[in-house]
Amino acid sequence: MLSATTRVIVYDSSSLQSELLATGLESLALGFEIKCANNLESLVDLLSMDQNCVVVISDTSMNGSAISLAKHLRARFHGLPLVFLLQAGRGDRVIEAFRTGARGIVYSNESLSQLADCIAHVHKGEVWVRGVDLGLILDGLLKPSVRVTDVTGRTLLSPREEEISRLVAEGMSNREVARALKISESTVKNSLFHVFEKLGISNRVELARYVTGASEQEGRAIQ
Repeated sequence: MLSATTRVIVYDSSSLQSELLATGLESLALGFEIKCANNLESLVDLLSMDQNCVVVISDTSMNGSAISLAKHLRARFHGLPLVFLLQAGRGDRVIEAFRTGARGIVYSNESLSQLADCIAHVHKGEVWVRGVDLGLILDGLLKPSVRVTDVTGRTLLSPREEEISRLVAEGMSNREVARALKISESTVKNSLFHVFEKLGISNRVELARYVTGASEQEGRAIQ
């Protein structure tokens, strides 16, 4: 039996789906204290009252909101343990989930008991992932950071500018980047101004394309 102090918040953009997940976990009678959320505002409200919990983020709808939500949480609640419930067959989302703070991955075709085991292990500070996914994670997370260079190979951006550019390319707002890096929002704005000037671009979409292109070039170079 697990302690009743194992507190869990189940998130899904569908209120029905979040309630079904919560009911299913409660039916296992493992002592979880479970609450539900189906939007960012309600989730933040719950976490503002108690951050000592595991957040289960359901990505089974595949509408892209789960990754965006995790980025918000990572910027606002440092070190929050996240578990992703991914659509079966979407191994391509594993690396993205871990980049945004996941400590555990479970698939929709796995049992509720497996999800409960994952929650229990993550609650204890452990990482839960299938062996078949471990290689994907290591390959993805151990790649060198993106380096933006000119035709001569000279690095164009400072380490701080590269870090900010990477987070912006992931979809973070200036405020979220500031929180994630523990710097002021004005520092982020000034850094982006210099990045745009150095790269000859004018908006965040172009920056994302630039960073993605640099990452792909590095991938080819190290193969």
